[in-house]
Formats: sequence, C-alpha cells, structure tokens
Amino acid sequence: SYETVVTRERLDHWIGRLNTAELACLDTETTSLEPMRAHLVGISLAVAENEACYIPLAHRYPGVPEQLPPAETLARLRHWLESEHHRKVGQHLKYDTHVLANHGIRLAGIEHDTLLQSYVLEAHRNHDMDSLAERHLGRKTITYEQVCGKGASQIGFEQVALDRATAYAAEDAEVTLALHRTLWPRLESDERLCRVYREIEMPVGKVLFEMERAGVLIDRDKLLARSI
Repeated sequence: SYETVVTRERLDHWIGRLNTAELACLDTETTSLEPMRAHLVGISLAVAENEACYIPLAHRYPGVPEQLPPAETLARLRHWLESEHHRKVGQHLKYDTHVLANHGIRLAGIEHDTLLQSYVLEAHRNHDMDSLAERHLGRKTITYEQVCGKGASQIGFEQVALDRATAYAAEDAEVTLALHRTLWPRLESDERLCRVYREIEMPVGKVLFEMERAGVLIDRDKLLARSI
C-alpha cells in the first residue's frame, strides 16, 4: 500500500505516524547524485511492512497535479527530521543528510543504515538497495533506469509522473525498512560485527559528513616536511 501525499490532511496523518513509530525509514528523491548540489524533489517514508508514502515536492512536467508547498512541508516535518528521539533508518543516509542540509535541515536520530549493515556483514558484495533486496528479500525492485530511462534519453526525477514516482520512491523506503529487519538481527547476534557497526561505521559516517560539508584543511608544508 503506497500513498502519494498531496494534501495537508494526509501529511498530518503521516507526521502522526512518524511521531509514534519506534523506527521509521526515510529516503529522498533529488535533482542530482552529487549530494552538495542536490535539491529535494520528494521524500518517501515507511513505518510498517508493505506500507509507505511518497511526498512529491518539486515535480515539473505538463499537467502535473498540485503538490504540497516545499517550504511549508519541510517546516512541518522539521521537528521529526531534527529530533534525536525519533529513530530513523535509511540506505546511505549520509547522502540524505547532505540533501536536507542543503535545505537548512540538520537530520538527527539516525539509528541505522542498511548500506553500512551490508558492508559490515558482507564487504565483498554489492551494497546498492536493488542488489540487497534481491539477495536478502528475494524481491526484484523498480530500478532508477526503469523510471527515468538511461543515456541521452534519461529524464530527471522531477519529470517523472507522480504515480510512477510513488511506486519507485515509496518502494525504496518500504524495502529499506524490510532490509533492516532482515540484516540487523544478523549483526546483533554477532558481538564482534555489532561492535564494528555500532562503534566504528555509524559514528564515522557522522564524521565524514562534517568533513565533506566543511572541507579539509591541509598543511602542505608539514606534509612535505614529513615526506622528506
């Protein structure tokens, strides 16, 4: 059951569900794969198995249905997004953290990341969501190329029709939540791997975000002195 959220009433409904959820999945659809340049096209959320929503914010094509105002919608989601007390899971959430920061929102409450869970469990395998879904859930997911095309004919996600965008984006959030429920028990049962995930991979993700956001200052003279 995937819903396209285009009214304030349905947005309030989902905010209520987020506020009471023990863990919720967050995913963003954007204008670019480059996190520092990407802007939101929409947000997808999942709080239960086989149930998710997509909130379109900036789709642009002839005849596009009315969407919720981006600034107002983000303002209404801000409390949940910036709350340390509302636990969140996602696939490569460092990217989404950058995207939201581009809109003045500091994402908090990141509890789990399925990309990092996969990396700790099976570093030698592919960690993209489509591969993880097929490998661990036996599910064939909708790919980005199926939605946007490829090569010279590829369109931006903002040009994808809302019904098709919802099928793709909401599935991403729902499948990621399902992946977490499959991968996390495996990590939790192995004390060594769980420690690597909890004490190294997750904290380092926050450090890398800050480094990428601020940049890194290098003392060239000191480096040269050490290399001689």
